[in-house]
Amino acid sequence: MTCLKLLAFFPIIVILGCVPQKSSSPGKVQQTVEMHYQMGINFLNEDKTPQAIRELMAAQLLASKNADVEHALGLAYQKQKLYDQAVEQYKKALEIDPKLSEAKNNLGTAYLAKGSYDEAINLFEECLKDPSYSTPEKAAYNLGVAYFARKDIDKSIQNYEKSLLLKQDNINALYNLAFAFEEKNELAKALEYYKKALAVDKSFKEANFRIGIVYEGLGEQNRAADAYKRVMEIDPDHVGAHFKMGLILLNSGNTDHGLKMLEYVISADPEGVYGKPAKEEIAKKRENQKPTENK
Repeated sequence: MTCLKLLAFFPIIVILGCVPQKSSSPGKVQQTVEMHYQMGINFLNEDKTPQAIRELMAAQLLASKNADVEHALGLAYQKQKLYDQAVEQYKKALEIDPKLSEAKNNLGTAYLAKGSYDEAINLFEECLKDPSYSTPEKAAYNLGVAYFARKDIDKSIQNYEKSLLLKQDNINALYNLAFAFEEKNELAKALEYYKKALAVDKSFKEANFRIGIVYEGLGEQNRAADAYKRVMEIDPDHVGAHFKMGLILLNSGNTDHGLKMLEYVISADPEGVYGKPAKEEIAKKRENQKPTENK
């Protein structure tokens, strides 16, 4: 089976379900339907979404009552951020096969992307109640995302923990659970789960970055600096790590190196989240460096 992931909003990742590698359609057109369907799935896996949509629509024309085709076309539309079309396709798939819980999970993620949190939550809960659903950790995780989006951090944490009980090495659940604890200012718990995420993949740069922020919150500047250095080793262009490291260097008296870090941020992200405060910090530092006039 082929699993797909869809980015939602930072730092959240919504986990999409899977579609089967083979579809079935009775009659003489079966072979042609399966050919178009399989080509569509292959294009999806290669991130060639327009080509995937073309092939899946060809399969759809030949097999109007095939839940797998409708489901896969929903995934393709969702990858293109065409959420209304994705919702309609998932609904078609579920009309044909109401037990297709992967399509139900994915319909929930499409509603989540549209900001329809109640609809999303209802669908994820339905998936968790289905004893035949083979990947309930996805629905539990996505419930965590939905509750986080609704700013119900406690329920978000409960569902991330439930997801981890079902699949201990779910790196996205570990990361998002850590972030939820960080939101509650439970920094020791946040640090614990960011480290668990890194135990799964030590090159996970955003977990390294958040560890730096947590260490700063705990007043451990040296450890924070080490974390930001690791981020820049993984991704030399990481603007946030340059910004944070620049501030640490300025505050420690390493003015020249700190200013260079912040100047890089301005060149890479002039109007972004880090670019504007970098300009302010440089202006403030240079103002303080001006000699005082004698009266």
